[in-house]
Amino acid sequence: MEVTGEMPLWVAARALLAARGDDFFRRWKKVRETFDPEAIHDLRVSSRRLREGLLLFNPVYPPDTIARVAKRVRMVTRILGEMRNTDEALLFFRELAGEPETPCREPLDLLISRFENLREKERQKLQEGLSALDPKEIARLFARTVGGPCLFSPPPAGIDPFSNLASFARERMEERLADLLALVAAARHEQNIAAHHQLRIAVKHYRYRLEIFSPLIVKGYEELHTAVKGYQETLGKMHDLDVFAGIVQEAGLPPAAEASLMDAIAARRGRFFARFSEMLERTPPEAIGARVRSSW
Repeated sequence: MEVTGEMPLWVAARALLAARGDDFFRRWKKVRETFDPEAIHDLRVSSRRLREGLLLFNPVYPPDTIARVAKRVRMVTRILGEMRNTDEALLFFRELAGEPETPCREPLDLLISRFENLREKERQKLQEGLSALDPKEIARLFARTVGGPCLFSPPPAGIDPFSNLASFARERMEERLADLLALVAAARHEQNIAAHHQLRIAVKHYRYRLEIFSPLIVKGYEELHTAVKGYQETLGKMHDLDVFAGIVQEAGLPPAAEASLMDAIAARRGRFFARFSEMLERTPPEAIGARVRSSW
């Protein structure tokens, strides 16, 4: 079904959520078959996109129906989380160990060995966790829920299900943009790690909504999406490095080795922060928001 801005909200909600659901259940099937790290990452992202869509269109549905589906999707996200974090740590420390200038190979090898053992345990836990969930049962619940918007009784949130999608999309994108812009000033300071983390989450939610409403943006979508994705990936790398720094500090390494690794992590984070600062000047979030606003 082709989604347009003039489409009634209740029709568009069904179509857009169905597309997100198809992606989620397809990726879930692939993870169950392969347990490939990239497949796990893709499913985790897909589950978050679907949850954003469920939250977005929740006002179109009867009370509590969307919450039941979202709860089950959130269970999948949580099951995937630990193993994905371990995969990211393994990738980083292996790359660091492979660099010629890295002086502390032995402590790095110890960290890598720990995470390799941890990943095997988490793989087993992931298999057990996913096996305890029935994707067919969740898919049936999802289909029943998405197929039953609230049409003929006043929705509690005051949303008119017969209003057009474009006006709804405009309002909902502005909500996420406001959350994002409120964090930018604090995030300009390199030492404000908490603000960087909060902004990363806000950008992620903005990106997911942009992706959901992408059928409405007939011109310039790829450029807009690339800009938002660039922010998310850069802030994500900074967050990962903050996590890796915490791992090193808690690993009980010799002081010299810990200091060397912390310096390497700090240098990388500094480069990503510089990239983030350049992005704020080159493609400020408010300019992205203005372009999205003008595209409806």
